[in-house]
Order: sequence, then structure tokens, then C-alpha cells
Amino acid sequence: MSEQFWKRVKSLVWRASMMAIAVFLSSIAENIGVLELSPQVTVLLGLVLGEVSKWLNNYTIPYEV
Repeated sequence: MSEQFWKRVKSLVWRASMMAIAVFLSSIAENIGVLELSPQVTVLLGLVLGEVSKWLNNYTIPYEV
């Protein structure tokens, strides 16, 4: 398969992972009642973590197929 396809798959996995982490953190915060994150904040946090992971992916891990 093409290199572009694998880049897209890798990007999808990174972003999905960051969304999962955001949901997990929100769940923990909700259960202990410390931060009380709303669903909108959780989505925003997921998007921010996705961008952070994208930056880490681009500047710290070399791309290999």
C-alpha cells in the first residue's frame, strides 16, 4: 500500500488514542469529583492532546514503513 495510506492510518491511531486518554481522564475526574469536566471540555481536551501527539510524532519519532 502507499506511504500516504500508512501515514493516514498512523494519524488516525494517534488521534483516537488521545481521545481515549481524554475520555479516561474525564472518567477518573468525574468519579473522584475533583475536576468535573463537561463533555465539551473532554472533547476539547482530546483535540488538544491529539495536536500534542501529532507534534510529538512529527518531531520525535521518525516515520518508518
